[in-house]
Amino acid sequence: MMNMKPADELLMIRHRIKEMQEREAHLKAGIASGEFEAHGNFAVASVTKRTNRRFDRKAAEAELGSLSAFDVETESTVVRIEELQDPTTA
Repeated sequence: MMNMKPADELLMIRHRIKEMQEREAHLKAGIASGEFEAHGNFAVASVTKRTNRRFDRKAAEAELGSLSAFDVETESTVVRIEELQDPTTA
């Protein structure tokens, strides 16, 4: 691997992650539909369907009024990468 600047390496990593996530989605869909085998040489995939419940804040506020007294503030750090050119053609 060539010596890259950190921002360039981060961009390359994110490109690879995207490719892998797309492949993962394809494989998961195929296994879930039965199109692909669930048994391999190194792993067995199992398909589970589940239903989730979530809190509908809009509906609660329509019924009860503002819920802002219960808001919790959190902080996160985001590193954005702007692609200057396609790194695979550089």
